[in-house]
Amino acid sequence: MIRKQRPTFTSSELEMQLQQINLDPTSSTTENLEALAPLIKSIQDTDSEQLYLRSLDKFVEEKEREIEQICQENYEDFVSSVSTLLTIRQGSGHLRRRIGELDGQMGDVGRALGEKKRALLEQKKVARNMDDAIETLQTCLRLLDLVHRVGEMIREGKYWGALRSIEDLLHLTPPSISQTPFYAHILSSLPSLRLSIKHAVTASTKSWLFDVRESGAKVGKLALEQMAQRIKKWRTRREKEGGVRLARVGGPMELVHNERVEFDALDNEDIKVDFKPLYQCIHIYEALESKSELQRSYQEDRKTQATLILTSRLSTTPETLLSTLPLLMQELVGFFIIESHLLRTMPDFRTQRDVDELWDEMCRRIVEVVGQGLKGCSEPEIFLESKTNVLLFVQTLEGYGYNITELNGLLITLFERYSELLLRKFSTDFDQIVSEDDNQPMMVNDQEEFDQVAGVCWLAPGEMESLAMQGFPQAMPFSQTYPMCCINIRNFVDQFYQFTDGVAQQHLDIDEVLRKSLDGLLSDHVSKQIARRLQAMSNLSQIAQVVINLEHFSTACDELEGVLMNLRASQRGGPVHLTSCKSFSETLAAAEKRIDSVINSKLESFFELAEYNWLPTRPQSTAAEPSTYVFEMITFLTAYVDSVLIGLNEGVKTRAYQNALGRINKWLMETLCGKDVTRFNEMALASVLADVTFIEAEIRRLDKPGLDRVFDEVKHTINIILSDAVSAYMEPSIRSMSYSSVRPIRLAVMLAKLGKAHALGGVQSSMMKAERRRREADEVAKLAGK
Repeated sequence: MIRKQRPTFTSSELEMQLQQINLDPTSSTTENLEALAPLIKSIQDTDSEQLYLRSLDKFVEEKEREIEQICQENYEDFVSSVSTLLTIRQGSGHLRRRIGELDGQMGDVGRALGEKKRALLEQKKVARNMDDAIETLQTCLRLLDLVHRVGEMIREGKYWGALRSIEDLLHLTPPSISQTPFYAHILSSLPSLRLSIKHAVTASTKSWLFDVRESGAKVGKLALEQMAQRIKKWRTRREKEGGVRLARVGGPMELVHNERVEFDALDNEDIKVDFKPLYQCIHIYEALESKSELQRSYQEDRKTQATLILTSRLSTTPETLLSTLPLLMQELVGFFIIESHLLRTMPDFRTQRDVDELWDEMCRRIVEVVGQGLKGCSEPEIFLESKTNVLLFVQTLEGYGYNITELNGLLITLFERYSELLLRKFSTDFDQIVSEDDNQPMMVNDQEEFDQVAGVCWLAPGEMESLAMQGFPQAMPFSQTYPMCCINIRNFVDQFYQFTDGVAQQHLDIDEVLRKSLDGLLSDHVSKQIARRLQAMSNLSQIAQVVINLEHFSTACDELEGVLMNLRASQRGGPVHLTSCKSFSETLAAAEKRIDSVINSKLESFFELAEYNWLPTRPQSTAAEPSTYVFEMITFLTAYVDSVLIGLNEGVKTRAYQNALGRINKWLMETLCGKDVTRFNEMALASVLADVTFIEAEIRRLDKPGLDRVFDEVKHTINIILSDAVSAYMEPSIRSMSYSSVRPIRLAVMLAKLGKAHALGGVQSSMMKAERRRREADEVAKLAGK
């Protein structure tokens, strides 16, 4: 291990290290220690404490020798300096004594001057106190005068000035009296002064509320009269200009037309409502930070007034309603016009919620009053007059922004009861018209009668022109039921709109009531009534007339939907749909089925005449000479039926033929496949096929589309047998293309019956045919099981 060599310190190194230490006597000990700490740490780290002390001692000795050498060389200068310092010390002592003497003399002079100054200050203090007393008295006099003037202002009704004067007492008072008992007494009296102002302005407002209640009826009367003039003026304009016929009062078009007419129900030639007392009261309460108290009080007062207005009319009867309702409407209109004005001019005082609370309560009470007044009433005129008053009330206040939904509900309720009276009357009329109809074409004898009938009936496009070309007397296509019902429908709609004028154009519910009412009349008292009579009819001509009438009623429904659309506002709702259209369609379908039923019953009588020989040796009929029952049956269809149904459209007649021919086809197939006929041969089938061919030939002469494939099943089934095409029928492609109408099960039954017929022959050839037919029947039957 190599021994570590101890360090040595030269004089220059020690001096350099000592210079790192701040030995300035003015420096703090902490600073010296902070500078010394790194040096000591360095010595400790090198284990050289003794060596460093020895080196430091040597350094100190060298410095002492340098000091002694310097002092030896400058000794005389040092002695001279000491002598000079002693001389200066003696001079400064002399000066100190002289200064002490001067200080004593100045003290005597100052004390005399101070006595005089204190005397002067005492005099000034007395004078200042006198000025303060005079000023304080004057201030107190001003305050007392201001308090006196506050009382005078209250008596004169100058409440805001009085309140401002009280504020002046608080903010303009000099500090000189702010702590005096007098000012404290003045301050303690201010709340009572404010309370006096509050009571006085409240009393003034109560008086104003009473005056407003008295004048409210006149305000409402003027507003209602102005609205009535607007309605009359607009109704005249609507009659002149068809383009605005549907526009309502209060709508965009009417508002544009009426925008130059300005009328203020609160400020006009007849009356002027001054709101200054209320505004002043609101202002005072706001300054007193009591506005919420005034709002509550005002709301209660107005609620009480509204209750008084309505309570006095709760005992209304149908006899007194028409005299009390207008007066009630006048008072309420005036009441809520005032509320609307306040809500618009003082939104911070009257909130929408407060006004809505009064309005909603009023709406409920009006409904009660009108409901009580009309209880048990059966006179439409009273309903109509009540509606006029309520509607005028609604239209007037709607212009002031009130929600009229509940009152619209009242109008709808009134109309529903009114419409019940109309429905009762017109239901009886419709029932009588339908029940008394003879279901024969209506006759018109001249042009005047024709114009009258055509003017009230809804006809298909081009039908009127076609009828007008015929001469007189003329049989109209419909019976008298149709024009008489059309007249009643028009009268019902007219009487309906007498009630809903100004209402139906605003509310979809009213239009819905009309639609339901018309639907009820047309469905229950026309369509269903016709359907009930139809069940007992067996006369084909009468049933045909019913079909024609129903077709015209369907046309009337379509036209009536357009009329109802035109009578209501175009911007509301979608197209009108009358469910009675469906009812007439159902009754029409029932009438057509009734035609089918009557024709089928007649066909049944012909079927009973059929006398087929099912095992003939040769065909009994040909296409030129069919069976007797077939000839008579087709004569009935092509002659009698066609002539009876001449008034029906081709579609209905074609459908009747199609149904009749389908019934013949069905009867033939049921006969051939039924249990009554157990066996037949090919000659019998040839006779049946000849009858079918004759029927098709006769039907083709009628030139009716869609009837050429009615007998496909019976024809194709018989042809498969007669042409021995059973094997071809078994091919799927041929079966689907050529024999799609043939049912395998029925073909199998007919083949089996042919087999039974051949089995009766007894000869080998017949037995072979019987076996072949049975085999074919089994193969075809397998197709039916798939």
